[in-house]
Amino acid sequence: MDTCPKCQSLLQIGTSYMTFENDDTPDKPTVAYTNLPMICLNKECEDYGGENVFKPRVVVETVRNKVN
Repeated sequence: MDTCPKCQSLLQIGTSYMTFENDDTPDKPTVAYTNLPMICLNKECEDYGGENVFKPRVVVETVRNKVN
C-alpha cells in the first residue's frame, strides 16, 4: 500500500524492526522478518502517525518481509 486508505495521502516508513519465528525451537529453522510500519503523513487524517516516527500514534499497515 502506498497511500492511506482513509485520505489517500502518501505513507511514510516508520522505524523498522526485526521479528523472528521458531527462534525458541531447535527442531525448526529460525525465520527472520523485517517489519516496516507505514505511517500516514496527513495531519488532517484520523490515522495521522504523528511527528515521532519512533513512536507513531497510528500505524496504518506493517509491511513484513522475510529475510531468510
